[in-house]
Amino acid sequence: MNKENLKRYLEKLKSAYKRLKEVLNYSPNDWDIVLDATVQRFEFTFELSWKTIKRFAEILAAGECKSGRSCIKLAYRLGWIKDEKVWLNLLEARNLTSHTYDYEIAMRVYQTVKENIGAFEELIESLEKELKNL
Repeated sequence: MNKENLKRYLEKLKSAYKRLKEVLNYSPNDWDIVLDATVQRFEFTFELSWKTIKRFAEILAAGECKSGRSCIKLAYRLGWIKDEKVWLNLLEARNLTSHTYDYEIAMRVYQTVKENIGAFEELIESLEKELKNL
C-alpha cells in the first residue's frame, strides 16, 4: 500500500465524518429517521476510523493492530488521538449499535456521538499531518 492508497482511505473517512456531522444538525425529537441515520452513519465512520488507523500504522511501520480497541490504543500511543477514554466510549457506543431497536439505547448512542463528534476531526487532522510527512 502506498501514499495514494492512504490518501483514498483518509478521503473516505473524511466523507463519512462529514455525513455524520450533517445529520447531527437535526434532532431525533423532530424526526425519528434522524436517530436511525445518526446510528448508521456513526457505525461506518467509526469502522472507517479504526481501519484507517490500521492502514496508516502498517505503512508507517508504527505498530500493528487488528481490532477497534487495539487500533485506538495504538493511535493514542502514537499521538494521533489525545483522549483515549473518549475513543473507548465511542467503541462502547459502536458495540451497542446492534441493540438500537431499543429506543433508550439508540438515544444513548446518539448522545455519545453528539458529545464526542470532535474526536473524529482530531483523528483526521492527525492523519493528514502524517500523510504530508510521507
